[in-house]
Amino acid sequence: MITGKVGLVLSGGGARGIAHLGLIKAMEEHKIPIDMISGTSAGAIIGALYASGHSTETILGMIKSVSTYQLLSPAYSLKGVLKIEVLMKFLRKYIGKDSFEALQIPLTVAATNINRGVTDFFSTGEMYQAICASACIPVLFHPVEWKGYSYIDGGILNNLPVEPLISKCDVIVASHTNPIMDEFQPRNARQVMERALMMSIVCNVEVRKEKCDHFIEPSDLGGYNVLDLRSADDIFEKGYAAASEYFQRIGY
Repeated sequence: MITGKVGLVLSGGGARGIAHLGLIKAMEEHKIPIDMISGTSAGAIIGALYASGHSTETILGMIKSVSTYQLLSPAYSLKGVLKIEVLMKFLRKYIGKDSFEALQIPLTVAATNINRGVTDFFSTGEMYQAICASACIPVLFHPVEWKGYSYIDGGILNNLPVEPLISKCDVIVASHTNPIMDEFQPRNARQVMERALMMSIVCNVEVRKEKCDHFIEPSDLGGYNVLDLRSADDIFEKGYAAASEYFQRIGY
């Protein structure tokens, strides 16, 4: 049984993070409350949208309205090939007030501070820059410059940011949407780099999953590209199916 104050941890994963919405829908159907959210990268985006009061179906529609072409806005920089401003415009359009305190559910966002080599957590004050920093995939996006530091994707050091919830929640549910495929045949240097990055991220998840009471990971997300928004419906359904099966299995 899942009782008491429930915290939800949402991993990164690019477009695969849409599976978080399916898990949240399953939690709603099983009447499992969500009292706090901690997220990184895609998980930070999904967490903010849900915490601001939008339904899972509405958020799915928002994401589907964004084309991959819109994301591919060149940065013309040696530090990244794309601009993160597209995400900033998206947040302004659908959330409204740029404030953690304005959310209906408390949210913590993790981002990687590349100057200090640590994970920084944000849960108060301005929110949009924190989310953009958290979702700034290295090399792909130009780092987010904020508060005197340069930030990249929170998943690099912490793809399952459970720490902010440990002392504040009775039960922690984790949704991980960034698995790596068991078989991999590299075709070029870029794929080797991506594979190495994913393996590193999975390692930092392993040391944190044991701190969660419930860990849910759809088994077949590895084949989706991080920018594959065209598969949003399929990814959503995989997240929903995995979570529904899990909650039924534990008898909730």
